[in-house]
Amino acid sequence: MVSIQQFVQNSGSAFVCLGLSSLAWLGWTDPLPAIAQLSPPVDANTLQNPASQRLLQMFSTDIQATVAACAERGKVNLAAGAGSDGAVICGDGSTQSDISYASYLDTLSNILAASGLVGFRTVVEADPRVTPEMLVTVFSSPEGTATFYNAIQSVIVQSQLLPANAEDSTALLTNEVVGKLRDNLRSPADLEGLLGTTEQYAQVIDNFCTAPGMSVDQAQQEIPGLTPIQLYAICIQESGMADEILRLVN
Repeated sequence: MVSIQQFVQNSGSAFVCLGLSSLAWLGWTDPLPAIAQLSPPVDANTLQNPASQRLLQMFSTDIQATVAACAERGKVNLAAGAGSDGAVICGDGSTQSDISYASYLDTLSNILAASGLVGFRTVVEADPRVTPEMLVTVFSSPEGTATFYNAIQSVIVQSQLLPANAEDSTALLTNEVVGKLRDNLRSPADLEGLLGTTEQYAQVIDNFCTAPGMSVDQAQQEIPGLTPIQLYAICIQESGMADEILRLVN
């Protein structure tokens, strides 16, 4: 069995690539300057592959509008909290009244956590030395948690998802993602059950991941027993993105 340090080294690049690519393929940011710093690099052709095209066609317009909040107004200032009406506050000081702060933070952290979990699951399946038990150990260890905190923080900073030099906002989102990863890695069964049953997987693909798509609440009512993170993870898995990223980092 590999050590925690080896596991972090093996899966860290996959997580960073998958997180950056998740943001990029949903149209939020250009990942190439950031991904170019990784080894091996991901070239521009990656953004044109079938996996990226499938992901671009997933999710409802409401979800895509949420993650694109304040895109033309300095991006979302998470550290400023919610406006008086509960809406996000943009980097230029304005508010976007149709997007709530709570929804924005929850949606982004869910997608990033789902990306990480799919990435981890892909690494576990590809490398027999890495086990779900090791993941649980990593996230119960201060050292392992700190290492992945840094990887997640790197994803957020390099993606330019938040305003430049927004350390407080970055820390807030990073903490949210780390907390969700920890909550979803309390036992090996959590990773093994990430994608639900075969029936649930098919239902999510047909209803949540296919345009025009459902909201998270609608999907949970239609397909009970799945968390929002599981819904997003199924879409990410179905796109084929994780396998493509694993091929590139290997």
